Amino acid sequence: MKLLKPLSLAFALSYYSAAIFAQAKPVSTTIEKENRNAVMIEISQPVGITTDALEQKLKRAGLNEKIRNGTANYKGVVLSEISSDKVDIYTKIEQGPNNTSVVYMAVSKGYNNFTNAAADSSVTINVEAFLNSFVKDANNYSADVGIGNQLKVENKSQNEYQKLLDEQKDLEKKKAKIDIRLIEIQNELNTRKIDLDKQKAAVEDSKAKRVSDNNQ
Repeated sequence: MKLLKPLSLAFALSYYSAAIFAQAKPVSTTIEKENRNAVMIEISQPVGITTDALEQKLKRAGLNEKIRNGTANYKGVVLSEISSDKVDIYTKIEQGPNNTSVVYMAVSKGYNNFTNAAADSSVTINVEAFLNSFVKDANNYSADVGIGNQLKVENKSQNEYQKLLDEQKDLEKKKAKIDIRLIEIQNELNTRKIDLDKQKAAVEDSKAKRVSDNNQ
């Protein structure tokens, strides 16, 4: 029971650290060779997982990306979680420390009129909320990928196991046929041995009679 409090404290600290790690914040970053206002968040998933998860999340919202200079852009779209007006959305994902990802999202009202935290606080807050909620999406996607990979391994093992079972049954059928044939052969050998012994005995009898006839 004494270990309960330290363990609970450790769990709480771990959860708190994860929460801090996942908080989105306004930054500036290079988008299409220009320094732009954006919102950034660190994700504790590899770049590939994070990229696919974000692409799928936006695709479910009806947004289709176009990649240019390493940045995904969505021109003239409405993403209700961020703005009810048509905007241009830019996303960029970079490699973070310890196999993590750094996600950037920037919003433009058109003609490179990028929003910023001071003048467009509501949009910035919405982007922060969007990215904060995306942490769960990325983690769930990672779990789904892991489950999918495990299922592939399981299915492969199941197929190999079934293949061996089928081979075993086939060999058992062949063995049963072989055993039956061996018994048939043995019976036939026994019969032929008796006949052969009789034939040999008859030959010996004939030889004996011939010798007897010659002695008379």
